[in-house]
Amino acid sequence: MKIFDWDLKTNLHINDNLILCLGSFETLHKGHNELFKLTFDYTKTNSNYKSAILLFKNKIKDSKIIDNKAFQLKTRLYTLDALNFDYVFISEYNDEIKNYDANLFINILKNNNVKAVVCGPDYKFGFNKKGDIKLLKKNFEVFVANEKKVNKQKISSTLINQLIEEGNIHLINELLIDNYAFIVNANEFIFEIPPKLNKLKNGIYIVNAVIKNVEYHGLCLINVTFTDEFSYTQDNKLYLFDIDYVPNKYQEIFIEFLDAIRYTSNKAESLINNNDLEIAKKYFEILLEND
Repeated sequence: MKIFDWDLKTNLHINDNLILCLGSFETLHKGHNELFKLTFDYTKTNSNYKSAILLFKNKIKDSKIIDNKAFQLKTRLYTLDALNFDYVFISEYNDEIKNYDANLFINILKNNNVKAVVCGPDYKFGFNKKGDIKLLKKNFEVFVANEKKVNKQKISSTLINQLIEEGNIHLINELLIDNYAFIVNANEFIFEIPPKLNKLKNGIYIVNAVIKNVEYHGLCLINVTFTDEFSYTQDNKLYLFDIDYVPNKYQEIFIEFLDAIRYTSNKAESLINNNDLEIAKKYFEILLEND
């Protein structure tokens, strides 16, 4: 997978014919997977085309930049790499891009060898969202993915963010392509949730942790206390069953959340107890039996 940081002004000199997925892709959920299926189906039958996706580092809602987001860029790139995309173009959404004329955006794609695009049925682009699927079809071969719904509600990044705040890991993972995860550095297994990530509800969760490409199993305590609207303290901890060393504080830890055991609301509840440990051990025993 080739990754480009792209300001949308620079010509990337791509020689391959591209079929490009369009969207902001703050999360990568099963609604997006409908776009990806169309993309890979096309490249299978058109061997001279390569798959590509354009995503933004920052969160965008109603053409506005939102500070907090659901996922780090790096975890999204892991998912896209596992899906076997050929190209990933990463842009930083800003006022200049927001004000691009729709036809300018189309010319930018054409100049970088985009021949076909895939998008959702409500995709809009350009200044005041004047660009639409009708305009895309005048310039490219266009494939429009069907919406995916759960309980009659459209699967969206907005829904995923709501579920993060609720701590509903089970449903989040049902909706995402890969399980909910983030990457941290820990000091003796104590860590802070990365800045500008939406805070997972306080509680005790069953997790996998990948350290130096080795997977470990255990629990994670999320304990974030807000002192006011903008300030908070954190006391988040990992408890891993099958690790025999303490990673140094510069070592990245990929924490994959599998399920919630219970939620916490005060200091007394924010301790991992024997019952939590037994529930987690039983969870992994059942997973092992089902493999």
